[in-house]
Amino acid sequence: MGKENPELIREVTPTTYSFIWSPDSRYFLIREKLGEGSINSIVNAGTLTEESHKIKSISAPAWSSDSQSLAYGYEHHDYGESWGSLEVYTIGAKTQEYIWKAKNYLYKIDSWDEQGNINYTEINDKGEESKKSTKNIRASIAGVHLGDTKEQVIAVLGNEYKETKLGEEMGHFPEKLYSLEYDGDLRMLVGVESDTVLEISTTTSKGETNLGISVGDTAAQVFAAYRPEYIEPESIHGGKLYGFFKVEGAAAMVFNFNLRGDQSREEIKPENKVEMIVLTYPAMLDDDF
Repeated sequence: MGKENPELIREVTPTTYSFIWSPDSRYFLIREKLGEGSINSIVNAGTLTEESHKIKSISAPAWSSDSQSLAYGYEHHDYGESWGSLEVYTIGAKTQEYIWKAKNYLYKIDSWDEQGNINYTEINDKGEESKKSTKNIRASIAGVHLGDTKEQVIAVLGNEYKETKLGEEMGHFPEKLYSLEYDGDLRMLVGVESDTVLEISTTTSKGETNLGISVGDTAAQVFAAYRPEYIEPESIHGGKLYGFFKVEGAAAMVFNFNLRGDQSREEIKPENKVEMIVLTYPAMLDDDF
């Protein structure tokens, strides 16, 4: 507005689908055909420059209300298998982040509302559609979230903790760790360099999740609370991960039950009780879902 002539960004190709403005009009997307989906270029409306990162999606992405992020679904074909993912890209980032990823599911974004909830359609391998929403929440145990700092943990749980340096890097964690333990039953693994919580585990009933599940609750209670909201994903190593739930922030909420020696996770009974709850990232579990 206010200029006499339009400015050329680039030529429109025959495969251009559409243009989508951000809510604040600072950015817009150029959607172009890519196979069955699209590749999306983000253009700064003020400078007419394009973000180097291109978003690949199976349907139109949705802008967040602050115009800083986009949510979209994409389909990956890993070793001949179909994996659908729900992803978020933030302006200026080098890459996207997964909200979750699941075998033989597809995700199409419907909207991203002002409360921060992402409303989407989940499509299973039979083509059946379900309307769902990621709530604008961060999964937690005892009020502590992944990504919280040590100071934030203390603000929630207090100063009565035991701190232990764990020395060398552990397992699949990206950095050296130290632990914060409360009453020996609630433990946070904190990155030495990042000073943020990378994993939370509890074997006490005091470590309640944000959906109200505690150690000692039954499998029936766990599944009633979590299955309507989240899926139990497929492991890249094969098989469905019963009692694992892919939650917001690309994290995993894992419930370990008091299974008999010959009882597998596929055979979890309603009366089986939770012995441990772990909130972590799939990569820490040597998995990708």
